[in-house]
Amino acid sequence: MTRFKRRVLFGLGLIVLVLVGLGVWFYYVYFASTSTALQRAEAFFFRRMLVAQLSPQGGYRFFFVTNRRPESKAGPLEERFGIERQADLQFGFFDVQVERSLGLGMIINPSEWFQNEEIKLKVVQELDQSAFVAHVRGLVQKSPRRSLLVVVHGFREAFPSALRKTAFLGHVLDINSPMLLFDWPGNQGSSPSGYRQASRVAEASGAELARTLELVMRDIRPDKLSLIANSMGAQVVVKALRLLYRQTDLADAKTEIEDLVLTAPDVDYQEFADPQFRQALKALARKTTIYVSSNDRALLASRLLNRGRRIGQSTLNPSRLEEAVRVVDHDPESEEVTVVDVTPVNRTRNFHNFSLETPEFFDDLYLRLSNPQTPRSRLIYPVQAPNGTIYWILTRGR
Repeated sequence: MTRFKRRVLFGLGLIVLVLVGLGVWFYYVYFASTSTALQRAEAFFFRRMLVAQLSPQGGYRFFFVTNRRPESKAGPLEERFGIERQADLQFGFFDVQVERSLGLGMIINPSEWFQNEEIKLKVVQELDQSAFVAHVRGLVQKSPRRSLLVVVHGFREAFPSALRKTAFLGHVLDINSPMLLFDWPGNQGSSPSGYRQASRVAEASGAELARTLELVMRDIRPDKLSLIANSMGAQVVVKALRLLYRQTDLADAKTEIEDLVLTAPDVDYQEFADPQFRQALKALARKTTIYVSSNDRALLASRLLNRGRRIGQSTLNPSRLEEAVRVVDHDPESEEVTVVDVTPVNRTRNFHNFSLETPEFFDDLYLRLSNPQTPRSRLIYPVQAPNGTIYWILTRGR
């Protein structure tokens, strides 16, 4: 090989090395370092949920009440509870570690964060009722608005997944308030017969949720009590509110629940519209919000099984959205119940899990729970369907 060719090859090799080095530098500056900075900033540096925080590295404490019957006394506590309901309540707390990879504002795939263990259960411990009340009340008093957020999950939820899902909701919603999970045995199987059995268990579990809420109202006494229920968990809530309304002091003009939020509620439309239930709702909850969708496949299957419309189903046809009558300057506070249609932003796989996977939903929910009055700066607008129902349409903002 001539000296000239060696110099050419050397020069080409040097150019390649320089280009590779520039490429690595460019990736680090514009991708890797930026991504890491944003991830850490979003995940921990600017957290609002401080009252439940155990450590700046992503440790948080949540509480639970369950009416599951323990199957054994051996093994980790989160693995002892089965699918049988009991009247006795079990109280406790659970500590979790949220990994940095679970950032805010992302499109979430629930199956991935279960598989990757981005939310790890560190401690699950039982408490007696008095210790439970003292622990929760202590955090409520430390929270800025002396608030408590109660969560009820839906169909097919096992105890360990209910714990992780509650932690996930708290992490993404990021409200500076302690959170309490009311867990019920909704995992009765995925078949139609399992669904019907879960519905019966949900109806019966309303008694235990009513006792839990009564304990919160009378002994923990938060100034701001919020209640969120998803899917079949709304059936548990409806039954609980009916039972609480029977108590004279809870049926008075003073409302005990500041915000009641039902997401994709699997509740019969006629049952929700029942005048006696609406009286209970008005007496117990100051603001009620129902998030609905017209393309929810799970609620369509429920409608077929139950032979009746579910309140989580929107009657606003998405293909005829432009034909709906735009309502100008409509005041959401004038409605006893506010209905928010998430159809335009519902991009989930079965269109039922928007309460886990849709950033616009979390944005709207955060604004709703963190403001004393319904915020008017959200990316929504009101329309009126042909049947007269007012829908607040949630639009894409990302």
